[in-house]
Amino acid sequence: MRAAKAKQDQEIAAMQTDSQAMCDATPRHRPRIKPARAIRMKEPQWTDYGVLQTYEGDGEEETEPDMDPGNGLVSSADGILAVMTYSDFDLCVTLETYARRPPVETKGWDKVVEVGYHSPGGAIVLYDSLSGTELPNLALNGRKGHYRIRVHYAWFPWRGEAQSGQRLLIMAYPGKGDKEIVHRNRK
Repeated sequence: MRAAKAKQDQEIAAMQTDSQAMCDATPRHRPRIKPARAIRMKEPQWTDYGVLQTYEGDGEEETEPDMDPGNGLVSSADGILAVMTYSDFDLCVTLETYARRPPVETKGWDKVVEVGYHSPGGAIVLYDSLSGTELPNLALNGRKGHYRIRVHYAWFPWRGEAQSGQRLLIMAYPGKGDKEIVHRNRK
């Protein structure tokens, strides 16, 4: 019994080490303008259902974003933001918050989609309640108001299809407008 537990612990540690090596090998984002804050998550993240979301409501959720948006990546409603990923693969995540609109970057990304988002509380914290994944606040200095959220997604091949992972770059900046803009959508 003890030997089986030790073997299982070793296998889990090896998987975690491999996941970390994969995220360490992903290309670093080099912003074209200086962000107010940039965070490259040190450890791989994951989700149970492939959705990272934020809910800044004060009670019952009145409006849910389409969990299967036409763009296949991100959707929003007042105080609700959802980013779709694949649940069985690690996420290598970088978050950047800007004081002004950053230039659009599509090179090296499979999908780049931008949506409007109204933050009633200044806490744009994406999380997966089942896995425990919680990302840092994207709001600029905890500022309430309207933002543009630009999500970049790429598949990252790593030691064969079964061990591949996902790269996410999520940018937020104060900005008006709810229009969805698909900058790139390679399927």
